[in-house]
Amino acid sequence: MYRAMSKGNFDSTFLNIKISAKSPLPVYEQIKLSIKLAIISGHLQEGYQLMPLREMAIKLQVNPNTILKVYNQLEKEGYIVSRLRSGYFVKFKKEILDKEKRSLLSALTSEYLSKAFQSGCSYDDILSEISLVLGQDNIKKYLKGGTDDIS
Repeated sequence: MYRAMSKGNFDSTFLNIKISAKSPLPVYEQIKLSIKLAIISGHLQEGYQLMPLREMAIKLQVNPNTILKVYNQLEKEGYIVSRLRSGYFVKFKKEILDKEKRSLLSALTSEYLSKAFQSGCSYDDILSEISLVLGQDNIKKYLKGGTDDIS
């Protein structure tokens, strides 16, 4: 895991990006998903300036073209905007946020299920584990907005 933090004129908000060689998702998709999750969850607010391409590539130890691809796709999808000579900034339309949250949840769930099935878990094993993790007390706390993390 890497915590990308911009220096200088950039916001000091942390952006957690995890790249896993074992993930069924390509590296650029993992990075894009991490940034989308940070935006959708509200950890990256509108106007936040993302780390410059080269700096992000160095920190994540990937090719700068990978970051460029991520930023271009995020811009196409309406999550960020580029400003000439200024960088990339979070900019999203609130009306599409709920739709994107659902889409992101689907992608995360698919990745989880893929890993669980590859590990030899059965459908019943997965449902049982989810029930244990979410337990009634945690579900009530989560639904009331009492916590961002269910544990």
